[in-house]
Amino acid sequence: MNFDLERKAKKQRPDAPEKGSSPWGKVLIGAFFVVAISYLSYVPPARSIRDTGLKVGDIADSDIVIRKDMTVEDKEMTEQNRRQALEALIPVYEFNAQKIESSQMLLNEWFRFIKEARQEYLMKRSQLEGLGAGIRENFGLELQPQALQTLMMSNTFAKVDLDRLLLEAKKWGEKGIILSRIGVPRGPGDEITVYNEKRGYAQARLGDFYDLNEIEANLTALLREFRLSERERETVRPILLDFISTNVTFSKVLTRLQEEKTLALVNPVFIHLKKGKIVLRSGDEVNKDHMRLIQLIAAEEKTSSRRIPGVFFIMAALAVLFFFFWRLNILSKTGGINRRRLNFVSGVTFIVCALMYRLALFIYPLILKNMAFTIQVDSSALAYGIPFAVGALIIAFLFDLQSAVVFSFINSIIGAFVLDWDFRILLYVLVGNLAAAFGIEFYQRLKRSSILKASFFWVLPVNLLTTLLFALATDDPGWMPVTFYMLLGILSALLAAFVANFMIPLWEVIFKLVTDLKLVEITNLNLPCFREMLEKAPGTYHHSQMVASLAEAAAQELELSPLLVRAMALYHDIGKIDSPQFYTENQSVYEDPHGQLTPLESAKIIISHIPLGLEKAEQLKLPRKVSQAIAQHHGTKVVKFFHARAKELSAGNLDEFDENMFRYPGEKPQQVEEAIIMLADQVEAAAKSLSAPGDKDIRNVVEKIIASDIAENQFDECDGLTFKALNTIAGSFYDKLASIYHQRVAYPGFDFSKDKAP
Repeated sequence: MNFDLERKAKKQRPDAPEKGSSPWGKVLIGAFFVVAISYLSYVPPARSIRDTGLKVGDIADSDIVIRKDMTVEDKEMTEQNRRQALEALIPVYEFNAQKIESSQMLLNEWFRFIKEARQEYLMKRSQLEGLGAGIRENFGLELQPQALQTLMMSNTFAKVDLDRLLLEAKKWGEKGIILSRIGVPRGPGDEITVYNEKRGYAQARLGDFYDLNEIEANLTALLREFRLSERERETVRPILLDFISTNVTFSKVLTRLQEEKTLALVNPVFIHLKKGKIVLRSGDEVNKDHMRLIQLIAAEEKTSSRRIPGVFFIMAALAVLFFFFWRLNILSKTGGINRRRLNFVSGVTFIVCALMYRLALFIYPLILKNMAFTIQVDSSALAYGIPFAVGALIIAFLFDLQSAVVFSFINSIIGAFVLDWDFRILLYVLVGNLAAAFGIEFYQRLKRSSILKASFFWVLPVNLLTTLLFALATDDPGWMPVTFYMLLGILSALLAAFVANFMIPLWEVIFKLVTDLKLVEITNLNLPCFREMLEKAPGTYHHSQMVASLAEAAAQELELSPLLVRAMALYHDIGKIDSPQFYTENQSVYEDPHGQLTPLESAKIIISHIPLGLEKAEQLKLPRKVSQAIAQHHGTKVVKFFHARAKELSAGNLDEFDENMFRYPGEKPQQVEEAIIMLADQVEAAAKSLSAPGDKDIRNVVEKIIASDIAENQFDECDGLTFKALNTIAGSFYDKLASIYHQRVAYPGFDFSKDKAP
């Protein structure tokens, strides 16, 4: 159905903040939970070794034992390995092939220049000074005037076979020319690494290359072959040596890169120390190895002490997790009936669980130590006996599956923190908690036996399988450790069921929570209050049943709790039990007493069923959510019938007429559930006033009542009541009433319309 309600309804944002909540209050409460849980979860790192004050040669007066698993770096050995790697490093030299071509070009250019310069000089077209300047400018050589004149007059270079010189110079360059072999870096056995741009890296020896002394000797021998005199050789040799340059040079850059690669390949030397390892026994003499190990451990602990304490990392992680948990609850509307208390109850449950984990870690080793027989297992395995599933069972039973799943992930991280961030414990807690959450959802929340069933048939098998896998993954998967691991898994599941069964009723009382089980208990029609209502006020009893039927149907359409709205509907008129004769629905049994009363007196009696109902709710210890329906199901509406009569009687004296005296004192509906009860109460009563209701009549009744309440602003304070919700409620009421008041075929053989004469 699509009723025209939009102009008068006030739409509430679905994510509107909770009433009475303060942002800073939430922040402070969240900070308290984070700090408290972090404090309980944080395990300060144990000092692995005491400060003994021993020196080499002293006698140890007690055993020195490693008290936690640790890995320390032997920096001395690491540095020694680095030095050895650097000592074995082969330096890198760079081979420059371009210098060979450059030398060839310079030699050609020199011979051409000298030939032309000699011709110019002999023809007296140039002077020695000009030639010297040209040589300086073109070749960077500084020749003495005497040497220059010798070159010009004797035609010395004409005696040199240029092709032979170029060929020899090329051979020398291709083999490689180094400045000197004395004092240059080298590896073992004179090995070096040569980098050639075309060929890449290659290994060589310094002896494989020429140095300048050898080049000079080879050049002298070559000049002898050209039959140059001693004086000519002394003039030509230094000039030619300037054109034959070194092309193999030590590269600091390439060698440094090679050093970095070599050092990167040197792995630090770590010493792995197991918890319980005896470093030094009582009575032993302290030697250098003992002292070295003690100093390494002390240095590691000194470094660790400078780091940010782990509790701050836990606090940061929990703060982020809690923030997303809070936002998820707001955006997805998780938590069921008790959604508004989910964050606070979850925080308290986290604290209790963390405290329980720490207590178990203290008690279990004491029990194991005092057992009559000894079991050779790692003491860390005792953690598998901790009842990690308690929190998930509580949250799943009191709230809903989604809340329990999110709780499970956070709880697994807290469990891992408590157990020194053990990934196996994180996995063990997570799968056990998820099993508990889905087990409660499977068996539902209508009986406390669901907790036991979820523990026995969901948590227990998961614990057994997980502990079996962990036991088989140990270094010694014998039958004794495997059995012990699985027994701990059984203990964890049994303890979780026992503790959760104890805590859930306690949580219900402390936090005033409403559970499905509680709703089933208080809606049992065999309860004394309902028997009394049936006996004293049968009309009210039947009216409450009809209202419950309408409200349940609407709640199912809106995916609310049918159990909750049924309880609210059954108790909403409980205040009428002590004076049923004043209410129309019971006047088929009682005479109408209002004829003897004034309209104001009648109105006060009608209105009084609200405070009387709240008193009875307090006596019956009804949940607050149910009591709210008693207070809010009439909102702040006016008792219209007696209000109209009073107006008629006071028409001549309007100054004495006060409308507020005919108004209900209750609050307006605050939640969708209370709005459903208000509408169902009015629709059911109005439908009964119809003599022969048809579909159109029922539709008009529903529309007019909803429109009337909107016009009187009764839903102004209702959180989450939208246009869509109102239309859904109206459609549900129409379908339900139409099915109740549908026309039936005439009963054959009887005429009930009038009495027949005998």
